[in-house]
Amino acid sequence: MAGFYEAFDAAVVGGGHAGIEAALACARGGLKTILITQTIDSIGRMSCNPSIGGIAKGNIVREVDALGGEMARLIDASMIQFRMLNKSKGPAVRSPRAQADKLVYAQLARQALEGQRGLHILQDTVCALETREVEGGACAAAGQSGRRTVTALVTERGRRVPCVSCVLTTGTFLGGTIFIGEYDAPCGRLGEGAAAGLTESLAALGFAVGRLKTGTPPRVLRKSIDFSCLEAQEGDVPALPFSFGTEIIERPMVPCHLVYTNERTHGIIRENIARSPLFSGKISGTGPRYCPSIEDKVTRFAERARHQLFVEPEGLGTEEMYINGLSSSLPEEVQDRFVRTLDGFEHAVITRPAYAVEYDYLDPTQLFASLETKRVAGLFTAGQINGTSGYEEAAGQGIVAGINAARYAQARRGVIPAYEPLILRRDEAYIGVLIDDLVTLGTKEPYRMFTARAEYRLKLRHDTADARLTQKGFEAGLKTRAQLDAVNAKTALKQEILRVLEAEPPAVNPVNPGYPPPVWEAALIDKKYEHYIAKQDLRIEKLRRMEDARIPAAFDYGAAAGLSAESRQKLEKIRPLTLGQAARISGIRSSDVMLLMTYLR
Repeated sequence: MAGFYEAFDAAVVGGGHAGIEAALACARGGLKTILITQTIDSIGRMSCNPSIGGIAKGNIVREVDALGGEMARLIDASMIQFRMLNKSKGPAVRSPRAQADKLVYAQLARQALEGQRGLHILQDTVCALETREVEGGACAAAGQSGRRTVTALVTERGRRVPCVSCVLTTGTFLGGTIFIGEYDAPCGRLGEGAAAGLTESLAALGFAVGRLKTGTPPRVLRKSIDFSCLEAQEGDVPALPFSFGTEIIERPMVPCHLVYTNERTHGIIRENIARSPLFSGKISGTGPRYCPSIEDKVTRFAERARHQLFVEPEGLGTEEMYINGLSSSLPEEVQDRFVRTLDGFEHAVITRPAYAVEYDYLDPTQLFASLETKRVAGLFTAGQINGTSGYEEAAGQGIVAGINAARYAQARRGVIPAYEPLILRRDEAYIGVLIDDLVTLGTKEPYRMFTARAEYRLKLRHDTADARLTQKGFEAGLKTRAQLDAVNAKTALKQEILRVLEAEPPAVNPVNPGYPPPVWEAALIDKKYEHYIAKQDLRIEKLRRMEDARIPAAFDYGAAAGLSAESRQKLEKIRPLTLGQAARISGIRSSDVMLLMTYLR
């Protein structure tokens, strides 16, 4: 283990899905890295739903894999059911999803970290950041004189950890409070204490901090459920891998089940609605719009006689079942009553109650598109601290923040000549859409990725992630030359198939003429939608010209005569890196974008 005052190139705070990717990206990039987490036993824990993927989320997982991340490999090795969602719809909105054996997933995640060369793990709680002001040098050259830089982390036990770069991935633990009816406690998860002190340290540095809320459903013992009353939901056979490096999935698969709330369920909830901290005013944070609590559903959709719930296994080695769609913060005795109104749940035994958790987050407009903070150089943030919701969104941010924290430290150490961060464009990745939305528009509620958020989703299909991003993973040191060559060969093969299809258009039900099925199917999709893709490519090219128009970090918007006062204020706050990002800022006038273009020329 590292010495008490030993310095590190990179430090990662938090061992959740963002922290795992950030720490591995730094260490695999050759940096001396430390991951500090409150509880080593909680690394990779699925604190909410025991699944990976979903609409748009599955695309992010495959993008993380293409960049050289770990999440896809973890779910391939731990899944207990696989489904391709939206199979009846167009290819642009199809996405893989898998139920995970959550205990196996967390065990494998911990093993990946513990086995990684150059990565140290410390169980402690970070409560403060140390920084110093930087004058001259790289910050002055970037127009950031007076900006501070991170120098060390201070832990609850008084340990000082010097570092060149740092990634904060604090999840729901930053100032976390859980609520169950009248009960509340300083926790990030049920039974796990909150992280205190770090919020105050960030606020002292001038960061704007807000509160968000999320929640999780109750867990019920499998043996206490009568499954004959439920509708079985089987998975797809064969299961398809998430990782481009996994050839076949060989794991036992189990079904999920469907159940519905009813008027008795809703009646109990209505009778006790005043006891919910969501409605009593105890919770001030905004919750996720697309994953509301059962109290929200019953109140907002009073005309509905029932709501669909998914009964999902949490693993092969546990009896606990997860009731997806039934998150709540009502008192435990109320939860006992309304859960037992569900068909098949008359004798249900709740092992863990549902609860809400409120936590601190940073306004993500305080970040560059590299996920580096504007106020403190070398300080990066990823995951729920940036206002997002979901394991996949966290992992996507984590790997980008990790790659950039590594590059920042390498530039500071003189290993590379200059710091050139990885910034993914909106036409390159769902991760690029996610980050651009956060840093350009900000968020006042937990952000969740959907295919509808991506303008170029025909290009961002889950099956194209390797072709889009493996080169970037190779440049980051996270992909091998052999892996890059294999992707290039696959791309060349698809182009060969497209030439064949051009010469002899496929029949209504084309037969695969000896080509690998995934490559053949991808080529057929490209051929089928070639006109739409061509139009999209034209729009992407226009966007790229805007994105290539870089705005100097020291650009003086106050000296740009003719800019409206509103636009000038927003541009000074966001400090966009490109003309394209400036154009996407909410409320920026088109005339001001054109004026800005003239100044840049």
